[in-house]
Amino acid sequence: MRHTLLVLKETKKIAIVTIISLLVGMVALGSTYIIGKKLFQSSLTLKEKVRIVVFFKQNLNGADVESTISTINAIDGVKSVTLTTPDQAKEEFIKIFPQYQGILTSLGKNPLPYSATVELNDISLGKRITDIIKDLQTVDVVVFSQDTANKINNLINVIYLIFTSVMLAVLVEFIFTVQNTTTLLLDYRRNDIRVLKLIGADAVFTFLPFLLIVVFLNLVAWGISYYLIEKVNELSSGIVQGIIPYATISGNINFNMLLFVLLIFSIVSSLIGSIISILRFRNVK
Repeated sequence: MRHTLLVLKETKKIAIVTIISLLVGMVALGSTYIIGKKLFQSSLTLKEKVRIVVFFKQNLNGADVESTISTINAIDGVKSVTLTTPDQAKEEFIKIFPQYQGILTSLGKNPLPYSATVELNDISLGKRITDIIKDLQTVDVVVFSQDTANKINNLINVIYLIFTSVMLAVLVEFIFTVQNTTTLLLDYRRNDIRVLKLIGADAVFTFLPFLLIVVFLNLVAWGISYYLIEKVNELSSGIVQGIIPYATISGNINFNMLLFVLLIFSIVSSLIGSIISILRFRNVK
């Protein structure tokens, strides 16, 4: 332990640079996870709002409508179908456009047709299901926003790609940074290592201080990152709302678990980098 503290004291600048590098990696990975997870969860809520709306032809009887609903329900990929009667449609229309209530009343006949809202198991199937519904004889118009569906799917794919890329980049950064730091420390203490070997010190006693230094530097960087990542977590909902304003923002982030996993990830990857350097010095003479 005394040897470890002595090495740290004599190499403060190297330690500070390493802590900053580790801190940047931790904050980048933690922030990407928090924002990425909220984006993903919010994308799913927005995805659930994408529906196919079917408008039936005028003057259909109830039997034809029910038969068509059953046919749509049987299409592979359809989760559920909700029927809206002309009276229900009129009521909803007046709620949205109360200024037209007088016009609808003066017509004497409800001009609104039967309609149905189709919920999908997977919005990527929307185009195929829409084309099938359009061919039904009782259907007049089918509305489905393929563009919105594609954008949501693309956003989800981008979230996966960005998080994976950042995680791999941080992993490489941790290994590379700590490997260089350990190499500098070992080189700085080369003569001490020679002396320890001459007096019969084993490899554990000789190189353990350098591993302890790596753990210590990670703990310092992790402690600082706690406050920065916490701030990102507080701001993340606003960031996500700005990216997808119509989605319901989900905030199911286990913050303490995230920080624990982040600490383990940083220590393990850093130890890998440190051990790579130590293996190069094990036969120093």
